[in-house]
Amino acid sequence: MNRRPELNERPLNRHERRKLRTQGKLKDATLSLVLNKGFDEVTIQDIVDLADLGRGTFYVHYHDLQDILWDIIQDGLQESMLAGHTRSAEGAYPAGYLGYLITFETASKNRDLYRVMLGGKGSALITQRVADYLAGAIQESIESHQFMQDSDYPPDIIAQYVVGALMRMVLWWLETPNTYTPKQMADMVYTLIHDEGPGDVLGES
Repeated sequence: MNRRPELNERPLNRHERRKLRTQGKLKDATLSLVLNKGFDEVTIQDIVDLADLGRGTFYVHYHDLQDILWDIIQDGLQESMLAGHTRSAEGAYPAGYLGYLITFETASKNRDLYRVMLGGKGSALITQRVADYLAGAIQESIESHQFMQDSDYPPDIIAQYVVGALMRMVLWWLETPNTYTPKQMADMVYTLIHDEGPGDVLGES
């Protein structure tokens, strides 16, 4: 879960590396406990005991359980966004499709995190923050004419609809036994939301 410096950033000094290691231990412990016990049953003492750190160390880095859980989730969202920026240069996907594909690919690699983000083990407040974050990003894409440019519906309505459908589909996919690949899920979600298959836009037969 540790954040890695980007290529154009300066190398981390010893204090910064130690800080990231400590935060990594706290994050790993938090994610494990929330998955095993549920958000409402986890205490700060549980976290520091599992991480083998002092209680005061937790409060050096985080205010409370909501704070550290949101930091964990932001790591996952940042990973997804970076993947999107990198692959958008390929220009091989219709508007919106790449976002769906990367969401399912990232969820596949970070199943535990996404189950906490979207499922009953996490915090309802955190799940709402994730939904608001994603809806804001989608609405911004619509208003900048990068996504669903031709729709007659208001951008905020489209954003809420897409996020609701996408979050539910990701959670179902992670928690229900199935053999669908990330690409198959992205294809189906794109077709359901856009009323056309990604191949139609790409000119595939």
